[in-house]
Amino acid sequence: HAWKLFGYKFYASTSVYGDTPMTGCGELDTKKLVKGTEYYAVASAQSMQDAYPDLHGGGCKWKCWKADGTPVETCKFKHPQNTITDFKPLDGCQCKQQGSCMCGKAGPGTGTLNGTAPMGCFTCATGRFVSRTPYKLNDTSADKLDSKPIKVVVADVCPYGPNYQWCPARPGETNIVGAENHLDFATVPPVGRDYYNNFFVFTPEPCSLEIIARMRNKSTCPASTWPSA
Repeated sequence: HAWKLFGYKFYASTSVYGDTPMTGCGELDTKKLVKGTEYYAVASAQSMQDAYPDLHGGGCKWKCWKADGTPVETCKFKHPQNTITDFKPLDGCQCKQQGSCMCGKAGPGTGTLNGTAPMGCFTCATGRFVSRTPYKLNDTSADKLDSKPIKVVVADVCPYGPNYQWCPARPGETNIVGAENHLDFATVPPVGRDYYNNFFVFTPEPCSLEIIARMRNKSTCPASTWPSA
């Protein structure tokens, strides 16, 4: 897909998973983290935070296999022509997570060259939703902004294993709808009329001092996993 970025650096598919009191970014509480701020807490795809410390059973790997039990590196799927509603992985493939997937940091493979945003734990971005959704992928009339600018903070991870259709495993890889990035919102975000997994354009930026203070006060992740800037 030729994504229209509207002046932002990256494009992401999105979903909503609901608030959690124990995230993969050091057991943060998504609701308490952003309460009273302008931020929305999100989990970023594993590809966007693919460097993990050796904690709690360490790393963030996956295991995939076809319906007949044959192991495969990753699941393959036919990119839908216009909608994800008829999505099925090829050969009955499925995956599961291996490792704790805790305290992920953006690896060296992320960046604008391959379209994968460097968005590990404790990073922030500003962006806007567009009208295009995964249910009408070919609707070029939906290439327009559909929300005011909002701010997001990465408080969790979306591991490839249990989310192989949405959350890419490694930088440069794409998901079911051809997007390099995926953001899973802890609460339903503000979009035009209704939210239908609308795509999101965004640019990473420093987190506010208030959000940084809240994360550092509550997260159990080691200092080595914090972004350098």
